[in-house]
Amino acid sequence: MAPVSLSTKAFIISSIPMGESDLLVTFLTPEAGKLRAVAKGAKKSTKRFMNALEPFTQVSACLIRSRPSGLWRLDSATILHIYETISSDYQRFVYASLCMELTELWQREGVGDSDVFGLVNWYLSKISRGSCPVTCSLIFKIRLLKSVGLLPRLDVCSVCGKRPMGRLIAFDRITGEIICASCVGRKDSMNLCLGTARSIDFIGTSSLERVGRLKLTYSQSLEGWSYMKELHCRHLHKEPSSYKFIDVSKDLKGCGYDS
Repeated sequence: MAPVSLSTKAFIISSIPMGESDLLVTFLTPEAGKLRAVAKGAKKSTKRFMNALEPFTQVSACLIRSRPSGLWRLDSATILHIYETISSDYQRFVYASLCMELTELWQREGVGDSDVFGLVNWYLSKISRGSCPVTCSLIFKIRLLKSVGLLPRLDVCSVCGKRPMGRLIAFDRITGEIICASCVGRKDSMNLCLGTARSIDFIGTSSLERVGRLKLTYSQSLEGWSYMKELHCRHLHKEPSSYKFIDVSKDLKGCGYDS
């Protein structure tokens, strides 16, 4: 069988050592989704790929595969954009690492998703230009869960089907669906403010341009973060390792939010 080649734009999601001299690189591409490729000799030769395999980098990549079920081999990678302000700032780095880790966990290999590719592009561009990494990461997590079809409906009670009223509602800890004040107690649930639920629903259903202008309060950001973390971890059956480096309450205050 003749080798198959692919030339594509891609984001570097992760890059880990493979043997003495190679790297195993995970790419996100618009047409083929997540791809893994071996970069031969990348650990020993700094000239061959010229720092193009660092996380958060957008590249133009040429990949070759000899067998349908085999690994891709990276033939060349040319840098299109480096988000230097992310790598040089610890807070931005850990939040971007979390979002790339979630992307790698959620995306299936060989299945293209131009919306997720666009979401990663939006996210890296926003935080590299100084936007609050907590807010941008929350938006990213909501949109990513929406892209895989697992963001619950948040405009009606999952028990009675009515639109919730009042300030305080709850969410089902199994499904993430909201429960109105009248139906709380019928399921294992946690409290959630209606305003937070409406903000999450807006983020999941509106354009990124509109979402980017949304101003969340400190409490909405904190509550929304806890809610989305629980949903992602429950569906993934694991807690992404990047979470242990994040202190949302402290980082929100560092972004100018007043508790």
